[in-house]
Amino acid sequence: MDGYYDPSKNEITFPAGILQPPFFSGSANIAQNLGGIGVVIGHEITHGFDNNGNQYDAQGNLREWFTPEDRRAFEQRTSCLVNEYGTFEPVAGQKLDGKLTLSENTADNGALRIAYSALMDTLRKDLNAAQEESGFTPAQQYFISFGQIFCENVTDTRARLAAITDSHSPGQFRVNGAVQNFDEFGKAFHCKLGDPMMPRDSCGVW
Repeated sequence: MDGYYDPSKNEITFPAGILQPPFFSGSANIAQNLGGIGVVIGHEITHGFDNNGNQYDAQGNLREWFTPEDRRAFEQRTSCLVNEYGTFEPVAGQKLDGKLTLSENTADNGALRIAYSALMDTLRKDLNAAQEESGFTPAQQYFISFGQIFCENVTDTRARLAAITDSHSPGQFRVNGAVQNFDEFGKAFHCKLGDPMMPRDSCGVW
């Protein structure tokens, strides 16, 4: 079982069983673990502020607590994600539903930034917390670890069904969609602004 966020209780739960590879390893460095379990934790935190979670207040009551200006800005920014993910095509002729997957996509995009910020804060305090390994910098290791937690192999039939019923985007697009919206990925892998994985008009909610 994966972790989850319950908005009615303002509660996040992580089962102990998730604390194993590819999410976490005692032998992995901080960059690798933050790219795994760090992103999972950030994902559930972000659910408290996504298009579903932000309808509940800190006590778990269904109540509007955004200002009208905040709500308009939030909806404008998340509409970018709806449009972006709606162009992804896991199977020929079958695109994702950007509205169906919005909550999870918002959480993925937010999580990538939260955990990366934690990595940078850690490295500022301790440069030895994560070092270059196998030719990869700590930042590169972070993004590689993030990609690995979503590895999957599904049939076209299953992918087609999931595209119209699953609130989660397929693993490929959970990764590619989030990293192409985060310039730090492009910088880590020396992409140029305007490259496919570092577009000029990327989406950002926060």
